[in-house]
Amino acid sequence: MSARRPRGMTLLEVVVALFVLAVGVTALQRLLAAGVHGIATDVRLTEATLLARGLLADAEVHPPDPGHVEGDRPRALHYTRDTTSTAHPALREVRVRVSWEPAEACELVEMVRVPAP
Repeated sequence: MSARRPRGMTLLEVVVALFVLAVGVTALQRLLAAGVHGIATDVRLTEATLLARGLLADAEVHPPDPGHVEGDRPRALHYTRDTTSTAHPALREVRVRVSWEPAEACELVEMVRVPAP
């Protein structure tokens, strides 16, 4: 009499394999969601930085008077520009802050030369 070899997998082996597969798929899904969120945050930060750089470039070409300016731009970007005088009469400090959510913002500060009158 020869020993009979079982063919196929037992139910327990199938359940364990499905569990391992489910854990792997769940981990992959969370990794994908975190990656997409990171990319979206980077896109918003890039848009905010470009807007802030553009506002500072405009301030270099047309030096603003001291004061506070606020505005909105497309894609829900809100900016504030604060210009203050410095100890040197030919320089002004320009502070630009661009935000897209209450806790998310980009802030740049630059000294701008004011041409002599």
